[in-house]
Amino acid sequence: MLKKIDNILLLGTSHVSKNSVKEIKETIEKYNPEVVGIELDYPRLKSLMEGKKNNKKRRQSKAIRKEIGVGGYIFGIIAGFVQDKVGKSLNIDPGVDMKSAYLEARKNKIPVTLIDLDIKITLKKISNLSLKKKISLFSNIIIKSFKKEYRKKLNFDVSSGVPSEEFIDLALDILKKEVPDMYKILIHDRNVYMVEQIKKLKQKHNGNILIIVGAGHLKGMKQLILKQIKEFNKIEVLNHNDDNKINFNNKQNTLNFSFNCDYKDNNTENNEFL
Repeated sequence: MLKKIDNILLLGTSHVSKNSVKEIKETIEKYNPEVVGIELDYPRLKSLMEGKKNNKKRRQSKAIRKEIGVGGYIFGIIAGFVQDKVGKSLNIDPGVDMKSAYLEARKNKIPVTLIDLDIKITLKKISNLSLKKKISLFSNIIIKSFKKEYRKKLNFDVSSGVPSEEFIDLALDILKKEVPDMYKILIHDRNVYMVEQIKKLKQKHNGNILIIVGAGHLKGMKQLILKQIKEFNKIEVLNHNDDNKINFNNKQNTLNFSFNCDYKDNNTENNEFL
């Protein structure tokens, strides 16, 4: 599932799909990007490269539990268990798409940027919810997952690869309606953060920028990027007679658009490396 916005290529994948691995390889070969951004942070990349045993040990670490809090820790364990179970049923390692994207870019000597929010920050946000919200969140996840109406609507064969856009929209609408706090933490806030990283990449690269994310992030990120471009165009029209006209790709005239996100990035440089 590929969306093109100017020189930005957004590729939506499934974290448990061999089809996504194939599509990533074909997209890199076809578009020869200057840089590849992937939906990972450093701890998750390290986990993927080290394998299951070390990953399991890290999940059980007392230091991690203390750092992210009980609520986030429990959610991480449940999410990891579900993902591992799905991967086992398909005989595929969860996160195979992101791991393949990293290795394929390395093979082609293309710089890689990790664009996602640190997983510890995401899980800490869950821990920081009020007790009332935590109870509501976890009970809704359990109760609503057994709701007949939703089970029928969300019946999808994960082995078939990336779901359709209609299916993803439906799933996100249900998530937003039933567990809005979870939607904000897992989807919206990370979309905002990742688009901020893309903006930094666009200021540094004129060639193709390939961004690989789970398909559930695709629509929201596309809307945020288009919003930035639209705002830029308004500024450009207002300044068309100005000698110091703003250029979207000019590193000295960067535009600082703010979004509704409660995480502030203290890093000024992208984590870009080979």
